[in-house]
Amino acid sequence: MHTLLSASLLTLLLVAGCSSSDKQDGKADTNLAEVATTKSDSTKTGPIRVSLTQAQYDVAAIQLGQPALRTLNTTLKANGTIDVPASNLVSVTVPFGGYIRKIDLEPGMKVRKGQPLVVLENPEYIQLQQDYLDTKAKLEFADLDYARQQELSRDNVNALKQFQQVRANRQSLQAQLAGMAQRLAILHINPTKLSPSQLTRQVAIPSPVSGFVTNVPVNNGRFLNPSDILVEITNVDHLHVRLSIFEKDISRIHAGQIVHFGMGGDPSFVHRGEIFLIGKSIAADRTISVLAHPDGYAPDRRPNDFIPGGYVSALVDIRTQPLQTLPEAAVVSYGGKSLVYVLEKKQGNPTSYQFRQVDVKTGVREKGYVAVTLPSDINPTVTPIVVNGAYSLLAKLNNSEEE
Repeated sequence: MHTLLSASLLTLLLVAGCSSSDKQDGKADTNLAEVATTKSDSTKTGPIRVSLTQAQYDVAAIQLGQPALRTLNTTLKANGTIDVPASNLVSVTVPFGGYIRKIDLEPGMKVRKGQPLVVLENPEYIQLQQDYLDTKAKLEFADLDYARQQELSRDNVNALKQFQQVRANRQSLQAQLAGMAQRLAILHINPTKLSPSQLTRQVAIPSPVSGFVTNVPVNNGRFLNPSDILVEITNVDHLHVRLSIFEKDISRIHAGQIVHFGMGGDPSFVHRGEIFLIGKSIAADRTISVLAHPDGYAPDRRPNDFIPGGYVSALVDIRTQPLQTLPEAAVVSYGGKSLVYVLEKKQGNPTSYQFRQVDVKTGVREKGYVAVTLPSDINPTVTPIVVNGAYSLLAKLNNSEEE
């Protein structure tokens, strides 16, 4: 009897244990199913949508619209230098050499046109003046002889051949005297004021232009040959900005475009200019020279602002072709993407609205508008796009995900 009771008790315990194990296994299976369902939901991909009631729509101040074509301004970065035309770079030379007896020039000095630069001395200057006076005297006698022979030829007193010889001699002296006068003029000696008592062995060489001295390669006492450069002068009245534009960007450049530039490392681009010339040759670095005139440049008022050869950083204003644009308020940035919202449905009573989130590519921005490229499945002419209140839709979407 005792043995039978023990066997019955053991059977009851086993049955209870099996029942408890079955319940735990059932709970585990249920939990696994829930986890699998959550994972399946979290990896679900597709369009992101957000819905609003009429009240939410009104509070968010949603406004709908379509993209519009607009011409926007963008800028092109470029580097360059301050440059001067070749006609404003003057190398002063003297056709007749001489010893430098007086020179007082330093790089950076301002000189005016006609101002004496150097005093030269050479005995040959005296010979040129003497030859001029000798020829002048001979010509005066030839003039008298010509008038006399002309009068005699009218009375047939002398032969016509002699008159012709006198005339030829007179013309030769006239040519010689004119040539000598030009040589003296090169030395800046006025032949009309020349007389035997005013011969000089020294001449002063004046500046041919106004500007600034950039180089003085000679010194006092040196003999200056006709091939030597006496001084280099830069006329800064007509400076220009020489920009280097890469070949791939040159199609966007044309005369009349505005340039904003800064000198040296100045990033403020405080100066302004206008493009007037585009080069027709490509440099080794595949750039093309573009010239711009600076506005409002006055060398007397701001002599140190623009220095020839100085580095320039610039922005060129470029007008784009008409682009598809939206107000900047229509495009929101989130997660490294640019997003807009399009209206998909408007239905029910009370009215509800369903919007779809769309990735777009943005471009030039100007005056509150931004160029956008919409996906190919959206027809911008018929699809309403949220142009105001897009951030409210993004906020509601994020709050819904957190809940």
